[in-house]
Amino acid sequence: MMHSPSLNPAMRRRRRRRNLIVFTIVAVIVGVIYGVTRAQGEREVTRTYLDIAFDTATGEADAAATLLDVVVNLEEYNRVTLLATLGDLETEADTLATKLAEADPPADLVQAHQFLQIAVSSWRGGMSGVKTGLTTLSANPLDEDAATTVDQGLIDLRVGDRAYAGFLSEVADVDTTLLGGDFPGATFVPSDQATLFDARELARRMFIAPEITPVDDIAVADLNLDPAPIGESEGFPVVPVSADQSVTVTVSNRGNLGVSSITVSLRLLSNTGELYEDTQEVDGLEGGAKTSVTFTALPVTPGTNYEVTVSVPGGDDDADNDSLSFTFRVNPDT
Repeated sequence: MMHSPSLNPAMRRRRRRRNLIVFTIVAVIVGVIYGVTRAQGEREVTRTYLDIAFDTATGEADAAATLLDVVVNLEEYNRVTLLATLGDLETEADTLATKLAEADPPADLVQAHQFLQIAVSSWRGGMSGVKTGLTTLSANPLDEDAATTVDQGLIDLRVGDRAYAGFLSEVADVDTTLLGGDFPGATFVPSDQATLFDARELARRMFIAPEITPVDDIAVADLNLDPAPIGESEGFPVVPVSADQSVTVTVSNRGNLGVSSITVSLRLLSNTGELYEDTQEVDGLEGGAKTSVTFTALPVTPGTNYEVTVSVPGGDDDADNDSLSFTFRVNPDT
């Protein structure tokens, strides 16, 4: 009896061997592809983490350099610039800490990441304390609570410096060619200039720095009529008759202390004894800033002389610029 070739044992064995060879080749190819893909994935995770870590470290190094400049050249800062710089440093510390919190380190860089986390967190807390304490000391150099706050902030900054040194040690053998260079050094409190980083010494230096000493000076800087004078009569500036006589006043903060609100008062007195008064509120004004306020629909009569006086509350460091007056005549001709 004849057997079907498909049932021949020898042929079946050859077929199984061929299948086994094919399966083995496929398995090897799949394994190679998996290995390559996994390696590529791991390299991508490492690269992504190093990019974030490098950007964070660079930002912290720049912040450390800025703080050092503030401490070394404190007397060259004015109050507005000093407080703005400290505020920017605090904000940058928050931003960098938030950015690093989103990083996912590869397994071989977990230890380095922990050091960097400690550094960034300590710098963040330290910068907040230094900013808060120095802001208070700039206005009251004898405030012991503020000095203590600065001291604690400086301790936190030093902790961050030491933790970052640990991070640099962990990444010393990491290839940073694609990052554009090695991780930068970042030291907020350099040991060779440690004597400058003393809360009470900083308070003393701010106290004797003329541009940092608090100055409270809100001034009426300018006053303009609309319509403006078009000539003179008997020594009085003459403004044309108008359906809406207005006065625009420039209020300037010539000090270095911000104010939350300013009441601007207007007083209009005629030569016939009629008095008109009005007030407007300015929400706030930072040191060195200015704003304009307009009083409209002033009750003026043709042919009448007026003295308009605009003032801000007194009691600041310069009473001579708290008010400004202007005398004028309304043209009797329509």
